[in-house]
Amino acid sequence: MSESEPPTRSRQPFRPFFALAAVDAIVGVLPWLLPYGSRSANGHRDELLWGMVPAVMAGFLLTALPRWTRAPPMPAALVDALLLLWLAGRLAHWWRPDHGSLLAGAFILGLAATLGVRVVAAGKTREYKVVALLVLLALSALLPSVAADRLPAGFPHRLALASVLALVAVIAGRIIPALTTTWLCLHGRAPARRLPPLFELASALALAAALGCWCLGVGGGTLASACAAILHSVRLLAWRPRGALGHPGLLALYLAYGWLPAGFALLFFHQAGLGLFGENAAIHAWSVGAVGLMCLAVMASMIRRQTRRPFSNSGTLTAALACGAAAVPSRLMAEIAGRIWLLPAVACWIGAFLLFLLAFRAQLPWPLAPSAKPGRSARAEARPPG
Repeated sequence: MSESEPPTRSRQPFRPFFALAAVDAIVGVLPWLLPYGSRSANGHRDELLWGMVPAVMAGFLLTALPRWTRAPPMPAALVDALLLLWLAGRLAHWWRPDHGSLLAGAFILGLAATLGVRVVAAGKTREYKVVALLVLLALSALLPSVAADRLPAGFPHRLALASVLALVAVIAGRIIPALTTTWLCLHGRAPARRLPPLFELASALALAAALGCWCLGVGGGTLASACAAILHSVRLLAWRPRGALGHPGLLALYLAYGWLPAGFALLFFHQAGLGLFGENAAIHAWSVGAVGLMCLAVMASMIRRQTRRPFSNSGTLTAALACGAAAVPSRLMAEIAGRIWLLPAVACWIGAFLLFLLAFRAQLPWPLAPSAKPGRSARAEARPPG
């Protein structure tokens, strides 16, 4: 940050939310290191879908929203209020899970309302789908408390994961091509051509159909899963992933998005009665890879962008992204080779987020007051991550 920038920049929303999201990601899998009888069947899913992911979304959207809508930065009081609501939900999750899910739903609804008011006022109809998906995610958090006895088993978690995967597809479709184009232009190479709007529509419809069939458990899901796997693989390849090989942060975004069509492929093989993997393999390909690794890579990308170092190198961050990438195959191996593979998967996951916190230890602290001395902030931002 330069000394000419306003000091309020130091209170950007990504700082507290990203730091707490990383801590929550670590805490959520710690029970797996305890004896088998102490593990919670659903606790780590709740932490991921209604804890870590909403925090990452809040940090990303509240920081990006002023640029998307050409509006002033988010008021610090509003960010603080949302932050306290998120913290209340996470604390309640451990003592009163029913209240925790209600507070998580309230937080996500608050985030959706904040986003909705701004995008409507700015006339940004392109962002309506992000608001709608946040509302669906909030609904998934509220359902276990208000209608648990009238829902199919596992439906709230399926709806939550489907909503998050759709958000991944939307946001990655903006971040990855833009960063790839910038990277290729910096190296004197022509950027990839934009995909036709008709193809983007077809891939979105295939995604919605496949996830809808999976959530509801209705027929026709096999064909929809195959279409989603093919179309989103083509989408990924059209962004020119070979151009990302020179930068770990960009490569991690591609690897994370790659687990989206891979999960649909695994689901297709399961639905068709083929292959060694069951439905859980698709779920963990999505949750650990398309969601977990994507959150890690998106947080790193936004922090670098906001601190004016989008393509800087960091050995610590590279190690974090490598651990995040290694967690996915380790977790999938547990599906076919036994629970012994859970330990390396958990170790990689925890290592990834611990290293992330270490890499950005100078960028994530949330100042108590917006009146920090500009010179001091400038020196803190100038330190290389990791």
